[in-house]
Amino acid sequence: MIERIELETGEHLPPSVNQKILEGSFSTKLTIRCDGTRVRVEGNPSRWQRMDNLFGLQTLDECVAIFNNVLARYNLPPFTKNTHIQYRQSPNGKTAQLVGNGAEITAIDWTINHQVGKGKEQSFIRGLSSMQIGRARKPKLYPDGNTCNWGEASTWLMTKLYNKAAELIKHLKKDQRKKDIISDDRLKYIQSLIEYCQEKGVVREEHSLRQIMIKRHNLQFYGRVTETDFQPYLKDIETAMNAIQISHDEHQSIAHQLLTVGAVKTLRQANTTMSYFSLWQHGSDLREILSESQFYQHKARLKNIGIDIGQKFDVSRMCPTLKRSEVIEVKALSIPDWYQMPVVAKSNILPFKAYA
Repeated sequence: MIERIELETGEHLPPSVNQKILEGSFSTKLTIRCDGTRVRVEGNPSRWQRMDNLFGLQTLDECVAIFNNVLARYNLPPFTKNTHIQYRQSPNGKTAQLVGNGAEITAIDWTINHQVGKGKEQSFIRGLSSMQIGRARKPKLYPDGNTCNWGEASTWLMTKLYNKAAELIKHLKKDQRKKDIISDDRLKYIQSLIEYCQEKGVVREEHSLRQIMIKRHNLQFYGRVTETDFQPYLKDIETAMNAIQISHDEHQSIAHQLLTVGAVKTLRQANTTMSYFSLWQHGSDLREILSESQFYQHKARLKNIGIDIGQKFDVSRMCPTLKRSEVIEVKALSIPDWYQMPVVAKSNILPFKAYA
């Protein structure tokens, strides 16, 4: 507790709650607050004392065990399960509220890993970003195409899809700047994890349930709710995926297609032919622009990539820059043999320190 005093009058002001920020291994953090009657812990237990959390803790009990170990180090009471719930007296005109005799959940994140195929992460995210989910929650696609949020500033529920490899690369760059204090083994492990996510095309689905929603559905009472009680509120992305078919398209410029198949020898020749292709695409009759020999020269080059400028361009019959299109198949992500799964007992014996 921090006692506050008005300097001019000497009057005692209401005390503010002191907080203690803990730092564990691998730059992981938890925050503890205690006002003398209530203890609050904030942070990600699946990430605590770990290099990553691609695959995290599976149960509420495992998460609470992490928190309770930290509380015990500071002689604070542990979080216990609710065994009794009752309505408490409320002011006149106010809705009666339930109260329990144990710990309450104020926010919780649930995650699912999807395997969509190498190089298809952005296509998958972009495809789903075309849809509203839930109760008309509008999508927000980030400029880099690696993240899409629904209900980002919501006090009810926020849903997110993001490219896991891109997120790990961002964190790896931060770690590399601290190379003097971060071991080479850790950097190599994260690099292997990035390569695994890129090879599989991992897209992370994340649901952040806020306190208002949790209380509205009486999901706050630890010990009286199970993991399955949350499942009905984590179906929005699954529903959207069942309603839409997403394809992954690969495009390549006309000039690069000509070079790839060997129709031309230089990029300059390729660009020249591509410029006449653009005129044809916009309705020009190239026979009126080019000499007969030039027309047949460019026609021969373009026929190598399946384009005939001797015919009128019909956009409904062709997409000249489309190299390949395939439907994205979504699979559950398997856990590689070398992955270091979270072990509560191991996390609880690693040292940590308070710095605030």
